[in-house]
Amino acid sequence: MPSDNLPVAQRKYRKQIPESHRTTLDTRIQWLWHQRFGTVQMVWKDSPDILDKTAATLILQAIIARDLDSIEQLFTRLEGGAVKDEILQQHDGTIRV
Repeated sequence: MPSDNLPVAQRKYRKQIPESHRTTLDTRIQWLWHQRFGTVQMVWKDSPDILDKTAATLILQAIIARDLDSIEQLFTRLEGGAVKDEILQQHDGTIRV
């Protein structure tokens, strides 16, 4: 039987990517990839940094829209190391964000 005196667990999601993970867009994507979905949504919604929002948008678009091209680009960035946007653009002509 639960007691009325027990504290209720509250989940607070981060609203920004930590400074130590803001080196590049790829480091931001990698950090977000390891977070809960709610954290990715909060970063997209509340972060004042445009690159934080860009990284969150890429992940949200891939997941919510089930967009295979976005998922492929996301895995290329996560698994293949850092890839400059210019190189990705030369590959297929579009940057999916």
